[in-house]
Formats: sequence, structure tokens, C-alpha cells
Amino acid sequence: MPLFRKRGGEPIDCPRCAVQLKPESVKKFGPNVLIDVCPSCGGTWYDKGELAKVLEDRSLHERLVSFPSSGKRSSLACPRCDSEMVTRSEGDVEVDSCISCTGVWLDRGEEIGLKAKLDLERHGQTSDFAGDAVFYSLITGHMR
Repeated sequence: MPLFRKRGGEPIDCPRCAVQLKPESVKKFGPNVLIDVCPSCGGTWYDKGELAKVLEDRSLHERLVSFPSSGKRSSLACPRCDSEMVTRSEGDVEVDSCISCTGVWLDRGEEIGLKAKLDLERHGQTSDFAGDAVFYSLITGHMR
């Protein structure tokens, strides 16, 4: 299956630990999505629109990137364009998004937390993702 093409196409470094991110294909209905994963810390970079495709929820992605002034300033710089990023809370998950290119950085475990939140919003209950998110937060002491 063809890959969803990334803008830029050049390798980028992790905004947390400066290790080069590795491309990883995520199978979805339609073209696969190519995301960037840090082999060291497990964080993931999603270029514009990729998170919406992976989570199959455009409204969550729009909430995260639509209002740059509504988040607090992130300690991270965008790995794609080096612009300022903001941090926003989605439930217990803090998400870093770029105010310029609208890419999104998720630390290890945060995608699971977002999936659990979406399950709760869609169905009024959580799936196995919620258990995974709770387990991760117990091990690390937080969702980040």
C-alpha cells in the first residue's frame, strides 16, 4: 500500500533527546501513514494531518492545533521547522503542537491516552487503551 507522503521528507531529530527519528509506517484504511518515532525515548512526531489519520479523529487534531495562543509555551522546539511549540492538555495527556507547521509531538504512552479519551467521548466507556494508559502512568508516575 502506498505511503502518505511527508512534507520535507528529510530526517528530523527528537525534540527531547536529539536522536534521529526513524520513519514508521502505520497501516490505515487508505494510504499508510508514515510517522517519525524516536528509538531512544519512544516519542512520536506527527506531521500536519497525520495524527488525525492515525487516531481516525479530525476533531481532536483540530482542537490541538487550531488555537496557538490557548496553550502554554512548550519547552520543546518543533523538530520539523524549529518554530515554537505549545502544550495543551487533553484529559490527562499533555500534547505539544507546533504553532507554525501544525505538527504534533507525543511522548511515549500519550497516543494510548488520547485513544482512551476518544473512546470515552465516542462510546461513554473506555477500551483496553484506558488500561494501557493507566498502567503506563503507574510505571512512570505521569502520562508524559
